[in-house]
Amino acid sequence: QTGGCITGLDQGAIDTGLASQGQVLVQLDDRAANLALATAKARLADSRAAVQQADFAITSATADIARITEELAFADKEFERTKVLFRRGLINETALETVERRKLDATFAVDRAGEALQRAETAKARADIALDVAMLDLQGRELDLESLTVTAPFDGVLLNFDPSVGDCVQAGGQAAQIYAPGDKSVETFVVVDQLVDGTSGVAIGNPVSVMRINGAACAGAFSWIGSEANLETQNVKTKIDLDPGCAPDLFLNEAVEIETLAPGG
Repeated sequence: QTGGCITGLDQGAIDTGLASQGQVLVQLDDRAANLALATAKARLADSRAAVQQADFAITSATADIARITEELAFADKEFERTKVLFRRGLINETALETVERRKLDATFAVDRAGEALQRAETAKARADIALDVAMLDLQGRELDLESLTVTAPFDGVLLNFDPSVGDCVQAGGQAAQIYAPGDKSVETFVVVDQLVDGTSGVAIGNPVSVMRINGAACAGAFSWIGSEANLETQNVKTKIDLDPGCAPDLFLNEAVEIETLAPGG
């Protein structure tokens, strides 16, 4: 999937030509990829800390609003009492102005606290976006690191697997070919009349017996029937999946004879 220089190989796979699903066959130089992954993890941790800090700022701003709102309510009550005293001539205008100033200060403080909450919420939104970006970046670095490892997709036999440590490869290069001996199929043709005739046994899922030249038989079943017929021969292409128990014994280019069976044997 990517280019680089080979730093590790599975010698057992080279010696035996066999591979198991998930087995690491080729490892490319991953030092730069690991460094990029570590950097992405650190950036993600920093982003998470920024989100926590933004959450705390919102909590603090909310608490400030609650506290200052109480102070404003107290200042309102104090101002109303002072106005009554002023009207009765018990205090002078200077005292009234002093209380009114405290009320105004409390009102301005509530407004500033509300603005601080809005700024904290905006910072939290930016921190969430940065966290999402950091998570996506980490996933990308993990994929980059994963692409430096070639693993066997399934149990099978390796062909043309002869790399060497130190070889440098390009993206898209072929490391090896692999096939599963137990996963084989036979391609054959049936005539259109067999598809029309409901008693022929030619239908997806119906069992067949695949007869070899040496007299051995292998069970199978129709897995695909083509939708187009050859106008000259009236033949339709079909595919038969073989029983994994006997499929490894059949050669890839072996001629066989197909015998259809009734469903259920």
